[in-house]
Amino acid sequence: MADMPIGNEYAQSVCEIKSMDNALVAIGRIKRVTEEYIRIYNGKNELRVLNFGEELKINIFNTKLGFKVVVGKVYTSTEGELSVADVSILTDRERRNFFRVDMELDATVIYRDRGPSHTLDIKILDMSLSGLRFKANHEFKEGSIVSVEVDLRTDKKSRSKLETFPCKIVRIIENEKNNELQFGCVFTHEPDEASDSLCSFLFKKQREFLNSRKNDNMYL
Repeated sequence: MADMPIGNEYAQSVCEIKSMDNALVAIGRIKRVTEEYIRIYNGKNELRVLNFGEELKINIFNTKLGFKVVVGKVYTSTEGELSVADVSILTDRERRNFFRVDMELDATVIYRDRGPSHTLDIKILDMSLSGLRFKANHEFKEGSIVSVEVDLRTDKKSRSKLETFPCKIVRIIENEKNNELQFGCVFTHEPDEASDSLCSFLFKKQREFLNSRKNDNMYL
């Protein structure tokens, strides 16, 4: 039997469970890693029950230990827990395929520009567990460190749930049609207090997106 490509130090890491064609199955956390399987749980029992032997891709997010992308086969599956066996690791290029949700979300960026901090209203265009893309009426340089403040509440009737994510700008996208600048960012660390909120928020946004596609298809 081949050695497990990750160790139990990845326990409690946030992970994305995907089909082999990159369709999102669920978001969960690593519960335990043994020599035979990876066990994943979801505290809200939102895992889909899968067939024995079904092949999956798992994106594992852990800033301290690094991103890992593994594939494996379903061993046991319930709405609360999933065990994956026959696990092997994929190349680092697969890290770029992290579950990313399109949106148009008002947010605020905090940055320094030769002196005190400034705040600027921005629009987040997409977000994942590892970063986000936003547009702004300001020219940031590649490599700049900023903080993005965003409301992660999943119910409009509930109180605001502001979370701040330190980010590094790694990509600048110019839109010549409307002279607009967009910026791709990676999170510089994963605040434990915000990770659950971010998972719930992204999962809700993905469900809204899938429901909207279903409704659109009704009229095709």
